Amino acid sequence: MRRNPFWLLLAVAMGVALGYWWNHRIAKKPGTLPPAAAVSAVRPEVPIQDNKTIDFSSGQPVVKESAQEKAIIDAAAKDMADATKNIRFEPTAPPAETKSSEPAKSPSKP
Repeated sequence: MRRNPFWLLLAVAMGVALGYWWNHRIAKKPGTLPPAAAVSAVRPEVPIQDNKTIDFSSGQPVVKESAQEKAIIDAAAKDMADATKNIRFEPTAPPAETKSSEPAKSPSKP
């Protein structure tokens, strides 16, 4: 007995539609935030500042500026400068243009 593949296709389509609805149902409820906005509301933005570190160990961002942190940052910057001091990036040569002595042919009209 041969089964009709229509029912399998219908079941897969219904599963996809149900999964899409289930995944996006929060965004359509009034008074709720969509997932992207909910993440940004939970995690406050902290501007990056030179020679300072941001500590997230307490669960909240805390900007730290101490002599020990500054020494660590300076040592890391020195290590990066030493690692990249011999690296040079040269511009690449432009591709050679091919010039032909014949003008370009226009397509023939039918």
